[in-house]
Amino acid sequence: MSTVTAPAGPVPLDDASFAAIRAVITSVAPYRLLELERDRDRAFTRALGTDSLVPVHDFLDRWRTVAAVERDLATAARLHLAECSARSGQAPDERRESALEIAAVLLTVAAELTAPGPASA
Repeated sequence: MSTVTAPAGPVPLDDASFAAIRAVITSVAPYRLLELERDRDRAFTRALGTDSLVPVHDFLDRWRTVAAVERDLATAARLHLAECSARSGQAPDERRESALEIAAVLLTVAAELTAPGPASA
């Protein structure tokens, strides 16, 4: 019987490959693996149907963001709380505040993912 262990420390997302993204999701949010696989299959089906790699690039960008959110507990909690609030908020003002919080989290993560890495000396 083999056991799977999570990597020590955060898994880097410098690489936007499916393997890197899947490794992060496997270690920090295994409950999302089925969703990841389903989205990958849909992206490839659309790519074949349109003769374009855009759906594959969109899939990788989306899941790279998901992986970045899920690997940071505080960020994931903040996003999931805002999503829950957006679904349950009754007043338009509450839903708007939740939507703004979701956007703020995703924009912050996107900025972190696109920021240049440290320069090597």
